Amino acid sequence: MNTPILTTGRLRLLPFSNDDFALLQDLHSDPEVNRYLSPGPAIMDPEEVRRRLANYVGDHRGTGISKWKLETIDGTFIGRAGFSFNREPEGYELGYSLKRSAWGHGYASEIAKALVGWFFETLPYDHLLAYAVAEHEASQQVMRKAGLHFWQELNQHGLPCRFYRITRQQYLQSVGLSAAG
Repeated sequence: MNTPILTTGRLRLLPFSNDDFALLQDLHSDPEVNRYLSPGPAIMDPEEVRRRLANYVGDHRGTGISKWKLETIDGTFIGRAGFSFNREPEGYELGYSLKRSAWGHGYASEIAKALVGWFFETLPYDHLLAYAVAEHEASQQVMRKAGLHFWQELNQHGLPCRFYRITRQQYLQSVGLSAAG
């Protein structure tokens, strides 16, 4: 078994492998899971799933920063979560996508909060971004629970999106530390 990237009380993140196509395809075969993702409320094309999986595997191997396989502690696959680099606005973006059967259990908030901590405790970057389509209030609530603050509204993939942001200083203040030490 792979060594987990991160473990919480109920969840763990593991690197994806090329053998995980069926898991990722199953996640993105639900139009409701894809509703606020590209391609929208449709089943994701298998070639797109393969492309994303190759990116996740390659990013992890190349930089150690990626979207990872999200499982419950007992090993049940429930989605993906982690980071990708965003060019405009520039910075790492926190992202998550969970199977519909995992919705409503607090898993997204739990893993998002843990990922914010992992990001600032592991990496040298000054800020972290996250965004959601403007009408996707549930995802924005997850971002707020994870400590991110509304930053700006921008179009992304032709849709109005609300961007949230947290700086290293804001994170350190939230855990009772100062930027100086």
